[in-house]
Amino acid sequence: MVKLPRRKCAHKACRQWFHPVRDGQVVCSFECASAIGKEQTAKAREAAKQKEAKRQRTEEKEARQRRKAKGESFKSKTQWDKEAQSAFNRYIRIRDGGKPCVSCGSPLIGKSNYLTGSAIDASHYRSRGAASHLKFNVFNVHSACTRCNRQLSGNAVEYRIHLIERIGLDRVTSRADSIFHTCRESNPYSPAEHARWRSAGPAIRRPHEL
Repeated sequence: MVKLPRRKCAHKACRQWFHPVRDGQVVCSFECASAIGKEQTAKAREAAKQKEAKRQRTEEKEARQRRKAKGESFKSKTQWDKEAQSAFNRYIRIRDGGKPCVSCGSPLIGKSNYLTGSAIDASHYRSRGAASHLKFNVFNVHSACTRCNRQLSGNAVEYRIHLIERIGLDRVTSRADSIFHTCRESNPYSPAEHARWRSAGPAIRRPHEL
């Protein structure tokens, strides 16, 4: 019988040279074989544990998505409108970053204003109550200080003057084809349109010029 060439034991803690007595023998002794078997068993158990943990995470994620989808289906139009308006207002504050108040021209500075609007408001030229179809119109809404928007009810006269400078006379005039004087139903926004604004808001990262 031909003597097989010697090799190193596959057990990492051993690694001794030995002469195998049969083909395929990779360890020098029963002890090393037992140790490798235990290592392989431990690895298999760990892999199974990780696979089970991954499966549980996937199931939990899917369950959260189902609960979220179910919750969305029960939302009222008021809730949809509120969430969409919040996202839209955030877009306006980011878009107008660095610009002064649209009404009085004062610098707009405020801590965390892009997230909360605590010092900067998204002011509607034509109010949501008077023209609800323009509440998501990017030409109708601009950043303003809280004094003009809240205390002075938008400071309409100064707002109009500066708005003409920003977007042009044609979009602000009372002509029939003006964007601010289009006729539209009083409640035109569907949940899908609300969701579009709500989902688009967090994705905005830098100002966009008109």
